Amino acid sequence: MLRLRQHKKETYYLLMALFLLLLYVSPLFILKEDAHIRVHDNLDSNIAWYKVLADSGEIIGKVDAAIPQIINGLPRDAFGTEWSGIVWLHALFSSMTAYAVSQTITRVVAFFGMYVLLKKHVIPEQKAALIRIGVSLAFALTPFWPSGMLSTLGYPLALWAFLNIRKGDISWREWLTLGLLPLYSSFVLGFFFFLAGMACFWLYDVITKRKWNFIFLGSIAFMTSIYLFVEYRLVYSMLISHAPMHRIEFISSRHDVWHSLRLSVKNFVYGHNHVMTVHTVVILPILLLVFFAVLFKRNRTREENVYLFSLRAELCAVAVVCVLVQQNMGCSKAEICIFS
Repeated sequence: MLRLRQHKKETYYLLMALFLLLLYVSPLFILKEDAHIRVHDNLDSNIAWYKVLADSGEIIGKVDAAIPQIINGLPRDAFGTEWSGIVWLHALFSSMTAYAVSQTITRVVAFFGMYVLLKKHVIPEQKAALIRIGVSLAFALTPFWPSGMLSTLGYPLALWAFLNIRKGDISWREWLTLGLLPLYSSFVLGFFFFLAGMACFWLYDVITKRKWNFIFLGSIAFMTSIYLFVEYRLVYSMLISHAPMHRIEFISSRHDVWHSLRLSVKNFVYGHNHVMTVHTVVILPILLLVFFAVLFKRNRTREENVYLFSLRAELCAVAVVCVLVQQNMGCSKAEICIFS
């Protein structure tokens, strides 16, 4: 009887959270072009690019095709891949409708992704329903960069799938999740670092448990291969195409290692305007308190050890990015929010 009552409460909380989520995106559908939306790196660029690509007739054009509307023929590879869902939203709908639908998709997926992750792997207790749903709603409402799609908002759902596979709790849902996320997210803007973290996680199991979990490793390779297939134009432009990249000419894109580290620390504390985690006032102090409490604790639990390992993995990610910047790999602006 008590369990039934708690289940009804959780259902009620879920419905309320979904209502608030839909209320959040409703101005985009009601006000349409009069709605307030982000201008920088959105209305002034990305939305226009999707429109130009849709009108060019070259969405599925060849790798050496050109978009005639820009600078007398901009290479097709400068635009997004045709395997990206947001490209087809702008091809099928008006710009504002496509933007509104995209925002709804990302927020809803972010909510349920965080919800299933927390319920399965973090706080599965029935009495913690309000915490699970509240955290999921807060995550889904954070002001992330719209054109990033699920590049960050898809992390919890991907982590849920990987953790299930790692435990051997495998079904078609996990593989479908890993196969579909690359169609609505960016490899270079988010999941490159996430998949590197998963590879470190697999290596941690190998070192500490002497366990070669090849299915887990295969799932990481599977998602990576899907991304490389989806982003084949990017791969082509990096390895074969000789068209110059505009970032090469930008002085602001050339940062040394120490400058990149300073930016990483700054982004860790304040967030980045493309990844507005809004964590500085509440989440960051709690994170630091928990970190030092766990660090100096003698008998740590398994979860606490995983927490400390995740922080070490972040430091490894910093080292990798610094090496890439030092070797002049042409990373875009190096203002990457490494720690988020």
